[in-house]
Amino acid sequence: MGRRPKTTVRPKSTHRKQRAEAAPRETLSPLQDRSRVRHEEIIKAAARLLKHANIEDLSHQDIATEAGVSKPSVHYHFPTIAAIQRELGRRFDDELTVRFETLQAEGMLRRARTWQDYARALASAARDYFNSSRPACEALYGPMLHRENRLASFTYNTSNGIGLLKALQRRFEIVPQQNLEEAFVYNAEILDLFWASSYLRYGQITDRAFEESMRASLGYLRNFLPEIVPIRSTAKV
Repeated sequence: MGRRPKTTVRPKSTHRKQRAEAAPRETLSPLQDRSRVRHEEIIKAAARLLKHANIEDLSHQDIATEAGVSKPSVHYHFPTIAAIQRELGRRFDDELTVRFETLQAEGMLRRARTWQDYARALASAARDYFNSSRPACEALYGPMLHRENRLASFTYNTSNGIGLLKALQRRFEIVPQQNLEEAFVYNAEILDLFWASSYLRYGQITDRAFEESMRASLGYLRNFLPEIVPIRSTAKV
């Protein structure tokens, strides 16, 4: 088979006006094998387009052309572009979670002797992930195409924030306290604020944005954690 012509995505098309008018209906869950394959083809096509295009400029026709399927087929699986962004965001967030788990399982973070260094090491891994994946940045740090997408983003940050807290608790003697999980969720939101701003302005999470995000993050967490927290005796060193 010959190579499919590269899909050209048009910026700021007028067909996007409908996206903010009403909440999209739920994305259909594919039950049949053929439908499931088509579902994956559409998502992969959208991700490929985001290597060069902006999330707000995608259309169902763009994705249909890239995936080699009909426009109605894209609509069937994803009624709105916002639904595609939400699904991509979920998948990229899952990828990042797996990366964190791998780093911890392989002992890549054992050099961190303080909770501050541990938090910085995980944040650095996340930054490297996003800077190596424009589609992930577009899905998670690009313009939110619907209110539900912003709420989904908060759900991802809730998972990531609690995940960081649990990772720290496995390695350090952190004293339980009220609202600690909530504090780590807000900490994830703090990082997002700096990183999304940097990506939208510069196309990446810059060194300056990363350092400022860590200053804000660690400064905030110091309201809940003492400067020195001992490593657990059961932690591998």
